[in-house]
Amino acid sequence: MNQAGTRKAALALATMHAADRRWILARLPEAWRSALQPLIGEAQRYTALDAELLRAVLGDEPTYLAREVPPPDVLIVVLDRLSPAWAARVLAAAAPDHAEIYLAACERLRADAVRHELQRLPDPFPSALADTLARHLDQAARAGRAGTTA
Repeated sequence: MNQAGTRKAALALATMHAADRRWILARLPEAWRSALQPLIGEAQRYTALDAELLRAVLGDEPTYLAREVPPPDVLIVVLDRLSPAWAARVLAAAAPDHAEIYLAACERLRADAVRHELQRLPDPFPSALADTLARHLDQAARAGRAGTTA
């Protein structure tokens, strides 16, 4: 088993019912069980597994593509808390179709700075960074809806 395959298998097994997981593990070679069990334990300890996110990870799809963009008013508040460079990165990563909405809501100097940063970003945007920024946007939007600061 390669390392990526082992981690994917552990994630899939970690989400199963304990009886199903035991049944599958009992039928695997000892070497595979030994490699999988610590990773399964780690996945269960440190993650709350989201079914949609798990499907994307196991399918090698960039997870940021499946993320929901918050409503424009929430998006604007979240992006306004970031520097122009990071606001541009979050827009490029998680809400590219909303860039004009955000830029129209900004003061001219900020809009120009964000627009300048958007032009400097690589195309395609790095998927791992996009995924991380999309998660940040999701968390900040949820915190904003809950009335806390992100």
